Amino acid sequence: MTWKDLNNRGVLLLQEGDFAGAVRALEAAYRESVGNDRASVLVNLSGAVDLGGDSYRALYLLTEAIELVNDTPLLCNVLATRADMLARLGRAEESQRDIDEGLAVAAPREEALLRNAQTGLFMMTGRLAEADAEARLVAELAAVHMPELLPHVYANLRQIAEAVGDTEAILSVEEASDRFGSSTVLANALVARAQHHQQSTRFTDALADLDDAAAAGAEPVVLHSVRASVLTSAGQFGEAAVEAQVALELAYASAPHLAASVHNILAEIAGSTGDPVESAEHLGLARDLADATGDTAGMATALLSLARLAYLDSDNHRAEALYAQAEPILQGKQLTVCLLGRAALEVSRERPSAALPLLTRVLDLLGDQASPTALVAVYQVQGGALEALGEFARADERYAAAMHVAEQAGLGHVVLGVAWWRAEALVRWASTVTGSERQELARRALDIALPAALAAEAVRYRFAHGPLRERWVALAAAPATRAAFTAMAAVEDVALAAAYIDHIAGTVSLQAEETSTLARDELLSLPFPPAESFPPAESFPTAESFPAEDEHLPFAASFVGGVSADPAFPATGFALPPRVRLDPASPEPLDAWIDLAEQRYGFPIRARWAVASW
Repeated sequence: MTWKDLNNRGVLLLQEGDFAGAVRALEAAYRESVGNDRASVLVNLSGAVDLGGDSYRALYLLTEAIELVNDTPLLCNVLATRADMLARLGRAEESQRDIDEGLAVAAPREEALLRNAQTGLFMMTGRLAEADAEARLVAELAAVHMPELLPHVYANLRQIAEAVGDTEAILSVEEASDRFGSSTVLANALVARAQHHQQSTRFTDALADLDDAAAAGAEPVVLHSVRASVLTSAGQFGEAAVEAQVALELAYASAPHLAASVHNILAEIAGSTGDPVESAEHLGLARDLADATGDTAGMATALLSLARLAYLDSDNHRAEALYAQAEPILQGKQLTVCLLGRAALEVSRERPSAALPLLTRVLDLLGDQASPTALVAVYQVQGGALEALGEFARADERYAAAMHVAEQAGLGHVVLGVAWWRAEALVRWASTVTGSERQELARRALDIALPAALAAEAVRYRFAHGPLRERWVALAAAPATRAAFTAMAAVEDVALAAAYIDHIAGTVSLQAEETSTLARDELLSLPFPPAESFPPAESFPTAESFPAEDEHLPFAASFVGGVSADPAFPATGFALPPRVRLDPASPEPLDAWIDLAEQRYGFPIRARWAVASW
């Protein structure tokens, strides 16, 4: 194939969302090209690398392209692309220099491209009035000289209008976009922007972009796959599983080269909700499919995830072998995942001093492009290494930093996981000291552990009934509950422990028998409790509305919201159970902790009414 054939193939794969495949094709085109042709390839390759998550390599490729090019229009194109990337990396002055250099020699077509980059720079630096004026100028230029740019121009104008709350401007932009926009280009741009929002944990923005991409006719496999990935990152595992299953079925039917990436998402969902067996099955399929289709990035992702599963299973030798197998094919951020995994292995092998330099290298490679999820992982492993070295105060500071990053990013499910981990570390620290210092550390542990345990247990009510919900209970709520009891023992609060036991006893958890032979797909449709055991949903929450005790006792801790005898009103899921007290009319010590958990985590833990403890 000629360089042009390879370049065109790379661009097509990029439009389809296959970033790894695009990189391979464009790297091959790079090897076959020279001069201005090579510069053109480098622009496309930098775009694929950037969407794959390695902005710094993408920037390097654009700099190489500028050094090669001797054609003014192409030079302006490359300068505009690099200016946009520099702006996103927070390097505004360098971005402006590239724009000014290009504008000095640009014809009208290239001027549109450069001024569009300037619009983005103004938007990223908060200069919205200047951005709006610049974007309108770009729209005029592009309508005559570069109509394919119009979808991007109108996307910018809409974003500016939304940022300032100008409803009339939003409608005007939508009308103009309908007249001039290219739905395919716009859909691909929206999907790409959604992935960038995902990396920044702006999940609401990412999902909104995907809704717009769907309306613009985005490729269904890519759309459902990216949506599943965003929902997984946001901790909405039930919804993510549905989206990923749809994506998988579509991929096998029409785009098998995308199936490996979907299996990787399904593996992450399974692993995040406590099913390592299913996670390993999906990862094995992803690895085999990636190998068959030449998807190097997909192969690396599967190997890294399999290594992590081996580490979590305490199989350090297998984990090390998988990391070693993955490392030669890693690029960009995937290398940091490998180094992080190796650092965790060193801590597990009681060699914490060897872990710390690896973690410093991870932070250096990530630079200012580190995602919140990556920072949480690094800080948590740093905490484990420092704790193993007996540096408890520094370890707690790292765990606190991990919680803060997760809180700021809105990663509530991650906060809960780090909270119980940090609380148990504080108890271990307390065991090394005596007197008032020991009590102070134990109280700090309780303040972290108990609200997190109450919240983790309440998160189950966000899941539909079934195995995914129960896997969450086993993965997140159970260790958080253990940490809470450990902290209570450390402060020696017997009354609080007794109240917490009553609280736990008032929680329904569906447990499958260990001898069960049901297939996983059969477990996805566990039956609801009989509807006739409950009064209509609108009669809650008065205690008098309960049926007689012998009628509702099997499901005393909760009821199924929306249940009635009318099949036209099916169950909508478990409602919050009541609080449990010795005397329902008298608040107990745990009530204050429930209130604190609701305030700290921002969602209800238990209903406001109470029943007598058992």
